Amino acid sequence: MRAAAYLRQSVDHSEGIERQRTRTLKLIEARGWDLAAEFTDNDISASKERGPHTGWGRMLDGIGRDFEVVVAVDLDRLLRSTRDLNVLIELGARVVTVDGEIDLTTADGEFRATMLAAIARFEVRRKSERQKRANEQRAAKGQYLGRHRPFGFEKDGRTPRPEECEAIRDGYRAYLAGMSLSSIARDWNARGLRTGQDGEWERTAVRAVLRNPRYVGRVRYRGQIIVDSEGVPVKAAWPAVVDEDTWEAAQAIMAGATGRKPRGRHLLTGVALCGVCGAPVQSGGNARRGVRGYRCSAALGHFARMAEPVEDFVDRVVAARLGQPDAASLIHADDASPELREQAEALRARRDGLGVALADGLLTPAQVKIATDRLNSQIAALERQLADAGRARALGDLVGAPEAYLALPADRRRHIIDLLMEVRLLPPGRGTRTFRPESVQIAWR
Repeated sequence: MRAAAYLRQSVDHSEGIERQRTRTLKLIEARGWDLAAEFTDNDISASKERGPHTGWGRMLDGIGRDFEVVVAVDLDRLLRSTRDLNVLIELGARVVTVDGEIDLTTADGEFRATMLAAIARFEVRRKSERQKRANEQRAAKGQYLGRHRPFGFEKDGRTPRPEECEAIRDGYRAYLAGMSLSSIARDWNARGLRTGQDGEWERTAVRAVLRNPRYVGRVRYRGQIIVDSEGVPVKAAWPAVVDEDTWEAAQAIMAGATGRKPRGRHLLTGVALCGVCGAPVQSGGNARRGVRGYRCSAALGHFARMAEPVEDFVDRVVAARLGQPDAASLIHADDASPELREQAEALRARRDGLGVALADGLLTPAQVKIATDRLNSQIAALERQLADAGRARALGDLVGAPEAYLALPADRRRHIIDLLMEVRLLPPGRGTRTFRPESVQIAWR
């Protein structure tokens, strides 16, 4: 008889696996069987699904072909659900445990195994329910529930790491100012920062950070922000990294409420418009090799001109405007964010209540759809206002500092240009060899 030893434990502990190996090998030797294979699952729970690449999955694949009997220390090491037991029965596996709890070689053993597996499953469910209640209580008190170290904090989830918190604040400011998630990831990697799991930064990881309510001092549990009996978000046990307006503005942009214009490699791509037809400006179209240019994106192509003189002119206009005494009025919005957030929350509550009204028969599906569309439109409008307010505050450090604007990368300058003005490019004129400022129309927003 060929036998396979199956060794498993839920936590990473090599000594426990070694003790299981010693006991199973003694049983195999006492029965006079040949050891054909050994399968190990260290740090893997038996109450969760075990895929084909685990020791369990490889063991199932070898039953009846590479060996005839499976040996484990006891039932809990092998399985903790009737589902897994049924899989072994359907495969015709013969299973024996060192403690004699299960022996599928007999009908009586199969019956006893089924009962024991059901009891194990009951214990798992009861433990899970207790853990869930405990976590809900901890979340309601604003405590940290995660297992991994969150970026910006120590492993306790409460003590800030100043360097990482500053990077997070810079990340929010950069994103609200128009930088891409990939650019922020490159910046964090260049600073030598690592994720909470000690990995390199990618755009998806940066997005997860900027979406996380922990950085505004809110507690999230099972995908929901925890609120008290009055619907107010529970105050977290750790300090907020950014203010609510900044966080809400970032969420509105990532949720697609405000939208973003297509980005290009050049400063005015997707931002400037054709002064003849109003079509967006694209890069390219210059007849001279190696010289960058802009052109009208419409089929008729109303102009094609050199890029650098236009970009230099627009940059100098923006820098001069930011240096004016009243520049703050251009980029600072009225601080009506608390009222806007309250209005948005009220509209969301009304939208959520439509489902109850439909279930109670107070509204028809058609009425619910009409009301939902109207509320979604109103919510989107409020989110756009919140996003604009957050972006305006994020640009406040440029007031009175035109040199700071000129030192910014192109993607951030592009966003500021789009925020402050509408740029329209006209044909430079036949035979014109010098830049004419009147060929660039600027309308301040």
